Amino acid sequence: MMAIATLAGIYSCNKDEDRVVLDTSKIVAPALDNSNDGSSIEITSDNIDSSMAITWQAADYGFSTAITYFVQMDLKGNNFNNANTLGTTSGATSYTVPYSDLNNKLLLLEADPEAPVALDVEFRVISLISTGVDTITSNVVTMSIKPYYIVISYPQLYVPGAYQGWNPAGADSIGSKANDGNFEGYIYMPEATEFKFTSDRDWDHTNYGYGGAEGVLDTDPGASNLSVPEPGFYKFNVNTNDLTWTYLNTTWGLIGDATSGGWDTDTPMEYNPDTQLWTVSADLSAGDIKFRANGTSDLNYGVGDIPGRLIQDGNNIHVDEAGSYTITLDLSTTIYKYKLEKE
Repeated sequence: MMAIATLAGIYSCNKDEDRVVLDTSKIVAPALDNSNDGSSIEITSDNIDSSMAITWQAADYGFSTAITYFVQMDLKGNNFNNANTLGTTSGATSYTVPYSDLNNKLLLLEADPEAPVALDVEFRVISLISTGVDTITSNVVTMSIKPYYIVISYPQLYVPGAYQGWNPAGADSIGSKANDGNFEGYIYMPEATEFKFTSDRDWDHTNYGYGGAEGVLDTDPGASNLSVPEPGFYKFNVNTNDLTWTYLNTTWGLIGDATSGGWDTDTPMEYNPDTQLWTVSADLSAGDIKFRANGTSDLNYGVGDIPGRLIQDGNNIHVDEAGSYTITLDLSTTIYKYKLEKE
């Protein structure tokens, strides 16, 4: 069924005065071709160069006017609260989406992009004739699409130091999801240590050392080393635009009404340097949980719009069924993740 938004006045000219009047009874929303509704696609290395045509019947406002169309996609059931605009057209009633572009956008919706699963996604088209007029929304078409894993390369800063033999080629790194010069990530340092940040896996590019004051960086090759005061699992934030950095030593625990400690007492998690994962086995009730650092909610992670992925200050993670679980917190990559595995 086509959904029509409530509109304010639109352009119907009167000779005595130039004003616009809307006759809502004459508005017809764009009608998305539903021939693919309920169908499935698997994107693979063999068809990654293919494309998908999305077509629709034009919107009708009851008079001739220029119409801009926006083709959108979101996870099924999300009500397009995080609609991803695949493309726009000016008057045309079709848009061709390359599988490569669709694949990249779908990978960003995966809980684990390295092991993608088929996603139920919804498509719609909205039409617009003026920024002062509400959009009109088409019907929704649902498809199941499994993307093909291609490494998403977020910009990285590498962290060579005494803790790992001053070897940039083998150093852990922190990433910039927005590619905006702001880097964040977690590094385990088993000893109080000195280190630097490097822009590549060598010493031949930009290196960031001590800038003469706490939290300040310097790109001079002769700058002194940075340091942390004790062993720990450190959260680093670096801004390469203004040459600043911060660190926080963290331990992690589980809280929530699904845990025995409720929202006030942590269920401690243990870190394994070999797997780079925080884990705990615990009996959970049906309810909610979150992860928090250092026994306070100043730094906490919950779920966003993508199950299995974590965002800071995100929503509670719901536990549907009581039982014994292994809970895993993975802060080892640029995309933070979690798993709940019922034993």
